[in-house]
Parts: sequence; structure tokens; C-alpha cells
Amino acid sequence: MTNINISQGWTNMIDKVLIEKKLRKIKEFLNEIEPVKVDSFKEFKNNVMAKRFIERNIELCIEQMIDVCKHLVGGLDLKEPGSYGECFEIISSSGIISAKNFKIYESMAKFRNLIIHSYDDVDDSIVYEIFKNHLVDFINFIDEIRNYLNK
Repeated sequence: MTNINISQGWTNMIDKVLIEKKLRKIKEFLNEIEPVKVDSFKEFKNNVMAKRFIERNIELCIEQMIDVCKHLVGGLDLKEPGSYGECFEIISSSGIISAKNFKIYESMAKFRNLIIHSYDDVDDSIVYEIFKNHLVDFINFIDEIRNYLNK
């Protein structure tokens, strides 16, 4: 029988190396998007290669976020989420991420589902808005998770 040191808490069940690897992957995908130059929505919409590249990298970032979230929920033996969005709600209610950012991350999970399951219905204006104004949300996620792990 394995003894668990209660004083160290459930964080021993979390693979910090795995989580850090996934956080680095998010940053890597963001770095790949950074050099893409589209100066207007019209240019974005007409540049199919850039549009698909950006969509795919955003999707990959969100996938890594979901993996981190699921790992934390499992490693901390938290409530089983019914959806990816709920996974972020659970780690928010556990104090891992802020309530404010939870809503953003929940929206990302929903957007990921739209990309995966309804590709023809993806609104280009949403992808463009994320690309131009919300990539920082991924950095915020990285920072929040690292802050939690370093406590």
C-alpha cells in the first residue's frame, strides 16, 4: 500500500513536467502565428492559406489548454467535467484560474468544438478577432497555470 503525504497535498498527483510541456507548446503555436501578416479582415478572408494556418494553430493552442485542464482536474481528484467548458469552470472554482478568465477559456473550448465539428460554419470574423485581439488570452492561461504550480 502506498502512503500519501497529506502535507504535500494532491499536487503530487500532477505531472508538472507534462503540464509545462503543454504550456510550452501553446507558446510555440503562438510564435508560429506571430509572423503572419494580414492587415485587414478582407485580406484575412481572402488569404485562405493564412486563414487556415491561423485557425489550426488557435485550435492546437486550445487543445493544449484543454489537456492541461483535464490533467489538473484528474490529478487533483476534482469533480468530473461534463464538457471541456465545464473543465475550466472546475479549475476556476478551485482557485487555479480566475473567474474572469474562466469565461474566456470556456468560450475558447466552445470555439474549438465549432472548429472541430462544424468547420463549414466557422465565422471568419471570430477567428480574425481572436488573431488580432485575443492571443494574449493564451498567455494569460499559461501565466495562471504556472502561478498555480509554483505556489
